[in-house]
Amino acid sequence: MNEIVLLRHGRALSTREAGVRTDAERPLSPLGEKEVLEAAGHLRRTGFSPAVIIHSPYLRAARTAELAATVFPGARLRAAAELSDGPSTAALDILIDAASQPGAAVLAVGHQPMLGAIAGVLSGCPPLDLSPAGFARIKPGAGADRGALAEYYDPHEAREAS
Repeated sequence: MNEIVLLRHGRALSTREAGVRTDAERPLSPLGEKEVLEAAGHLRRTGFSPAVIIHSPYLRAARTAELAATVFPGARLRAAAELSDGPSTAALDILIDAASQPGAAVLAVGHQPMLGAIAGVLSGCPPLDLSPAGFARIKPGAGADRGALAEYYDPHEAREAS
């Protein structure tokens, strides 16, 4: 298994604020876009370079993936409904399959609580609570589909530290 980063979409507007009818149509807020770019920039500065960005088709996750792709222009974008609609085992299978390709680090963009649960399964930790634009970085471990939690990033903590 290659490296997998599980990135929660950035902060989004509510359905009322955005004037949309469904949760799937909620866009990122301006702050959400800024935090996504900061998180992706942090990943790039620490050597992460995904071959593929797999994302939920919900608008806020798709936009998060598009923003990340501006930081990682060599990565191809791929929507996967499993990252929004589940089941989490199907989403996990997609990510493990993508990360098993030679040299293919994966950036997955989706939602809580699914991403946090997947991070727990992949790392052998309890499920993680990912903040908007927060991520869990899983590096290869001993097993073919098991890794180790290498980094837990929360944009609020990162901002306070700088």
